[in-house]
Amino acid sequence: MEVALIAAFVFLLRWAGPANYGIFGVAVSALVVLMIAFTGVSPKDVILLRGINTVAGGLLALAAYAAWPTWERTRIGELIARLLEAYRGYFSAVLDEVTRTDSQSSIHRIDKARLAARLARSNAVASVDRMRSEPGTRAQEIALLAAMLVSSHRFVHAVMSVEAAILPGTRPPVRPEFRAFAADLITTLDRATAVLRRPGSPPQKWPDLREDHRRLIQSPSAAGEQYALVNVEADRMANSLNTLREQVESWRRLT
Repeated sequence: MEVALIAAFVFLLRWAGPANYGIFGVAVSALVVLMIAFTGVSPKDVILLRGINTVAGGLLALAAYAAWPTWERTRIGELIARLLEAYRGYFSAVLDEVTRTDSQSSIHRIDKARLAARLARSNAVASVDRMRSEPGTRAQEIALLAAMLVSSHRFVHAVMSVEAAILPGTRPPVRPEFRAFAADLITTLDRATAVLRRPGSPPQKWPDLREDHRRLIQSPSAAGEQYALVNVEADRMANSLNTLREQVESWRRLT
C-alpha cells in the first residue's frame, strides 16, 4: 500500500508538476508526509508543521518579490541584445579566419565564440519562456520575440555553413564585395543591438544588405564554383538580417 502511494505521488510530480505548480506542491508535501510517517512520526504533526513552513515561505517570497520585483520584460531586450552581440562575435571570428593572410589560425577563437553564442541563445530562449508566463504579457510581444529568435538563428546557421565548408579546405581569395557585405552585416547587428537596448532611440539608418548581395553575386569572379556556397549563404544572411531589422523596428514601436 505504501509503495503504491509513493508511486502515485511521484507520478503526479512527473506528469503534472512541470505544468502546474499547485499540483506539484501538493504532491511534494504529500510525499514528504508519507515518507516521514514511515519513521513513526504522526502524520498529523508533520502536516501541521509542513503547512506552517509552506505558508511562511510563501509569504516571505511574496514580500521579497514586492520589495524587489524582477519582471522578465525589463530584461528581455538586454538578453536579445547580448545574443546578437554573441552572433556578431562568432561571425567576426569566422570572417577573420576566412580573410587571414598569415599562418596564425584563429580556430580556437572561433570555438570560443561559438560556445558563447550557444550560451547567449539558451539565456534568450529561457527569458522568452519566463516572460510568456508573466501576467500582462501580450501575445504580440511573445510572437515578435520568437520571430526575432528564428531570424537570428537563420543567420547563425548560414555562418556555421560557411565555417564548416570553407575553413577545413583551401580558401578561395576573398572578394572586395564580400568584405563590404560583411562590414554591413556587422553594422546591422550593431544597430539592432543598440535599438534593443534603447527602444526609445530614433529610427536607425540601416545598410542595404540586398544591394550588397547583388553586387557580390554580380562580381566578375562570382560565377566560379568555389564561391557558390558563399553566395548562397550570403543570401540567407541578408534575408535573415533584413527580416530581423524589421522585427527590431517593430519591437521599438511596440515598447
